[in-house]
Amino acid sequence: MPLFSIIVPVYNTEKYINQCISSILEQSYSDFELILVDDGSTDQCPAICDHFSEHDKRVRVIHKENGGLVSARQVGSRVAIGDYIVCVDSDDWIEKEYLKLFSKVIISKKPDLICCGYFVDKKDKSYPKPFTNGCGFYSKKKIETDIFPILIERADGAYFRASVWAKAFNRQIYQKQQQLVDQRITIGEDHACTKPSVYDSESVYIIQECLYHYRQDVASMTKNKKAYRWEGPQLVGKHFESQIDMSQFDFQEQVYRNVVHNLFLVAVSQFSQDEPYRQTIAKISRNLDKEYYKNAITKCHFHGTWKGIFAHAALKRRWFLLMYLYSKIRIS
Repeated sequence: MPLFSIIVPVYNTEKYINQCISSILEQSYSDFELILVDDGSTDQCPAICDHFSEHDKRVRVIHKENGGLVSARQVGSRVAIGDYIVCVDSDDWIEKEYLKLFSKVIISKKPDLICCGYFVDKKDKSYPKPFTNGCGFYSKKKIETDIFPILIERADGAYFRASVWAKAFNRQIYQKQQQLVDQRITIGEDHACTKPSVYDSESVYIIQECLYHYRQDVASMTKNKKAYRWEGPQLVGKHFESQIDMSQFDFQEQVYRNVVHNLFLVAVSQFSQDEPYRQTIAKISRNLDKEYYKNAITKCHFHGTWKGIFAHAALKRRWFLLMYLYSKIRIS
C-alpha cells in the first residue's frame, strides 16, 4: 500500500487543474496514489483527468454526478488505501518537497496528523502563512494543553487552522470523520472534518515550512458571491457536539462562538441575493429566532476581538443595516 492517498475534488477548474495535478505527479517523493474525483464537471476537467490517468498508473479517476465538495471528498476517502490521506483542492498546487517532508515526519514520529504552513497566491504574488501554533511534536497531553483551548474557537476569535489541505491525516481517523460530515454543509465543511480529527488524534506534528499554495482569485470570489444555507451553522455545531465530548474543557462555549461566527456570515450573505431589502431582513429575523440559534447567541461570549464582538452584537441586536453595509465590502 502507498504511504499517501491524495484526494483532489474536481469541479470546473480547467484553468488550473493541469498545474495542480502536475505539482503532485512531480513530487520528489513518489509513494502515493492520486484520486481525482470529478464531481460532475461541465468543462474539460473530465478529459484532462482521464488523460493523466492514462499516462500515470498512480492516478485513479472517479466520475460522479455533482454532489458538492463534501460528497466528492467522501467518495475519494472511501476508496483510499494509503496510510495517510492528503487533500489538495483542484485550483491549488503544492511544493515539490511537500510529500517528502511529510514522509520524514511520519518515519521519525508517526503522528496521527501533520500540518504545515501555506502560501496565499493572489495574481503573481505569494504571501506566506506559517502555522500560528508552535512547530514540532504534540503528544496527547500537549494537544490538550496547547490546542484544545483553541480547537473550535476561543473567546478572542483564535482557532486551530481548519483547512483539510496543508495536512496529512491518519487514514482511519480521516475516513471516519469525513464520512460523518453532512453533505448539506457549504460553510465550515473543513472545520467539521478537521477539528474532530484533531480531537481523535493521539499526536500531531506541525511543520514550520510553507508548502501548500492556496489560490485566491478575488475577482472570481466577488463575482460568485452567493447566499449560504441557513442550516449550515447548526449542522456544524451539532456535528461538533456529537463528535467531541462537550463536558471536557470549554468545548460547548467554543461551539457557541463557532455557531455565532458562521451564523453572522450566513446572515450577511443573504444580501447578495436579488431581492428587496425588507424581504431579506424578514428572512434573517425568522432564522435568528430558531431555538438553536437563539440559544447560541444568548450563551455566546467574545472578548479581545472586535470582529467577534461586532458579529455577536449584530445578531443579538438585529443590526440589519450594518449587516447590509458589511455585505457590500466583504470579499467572501
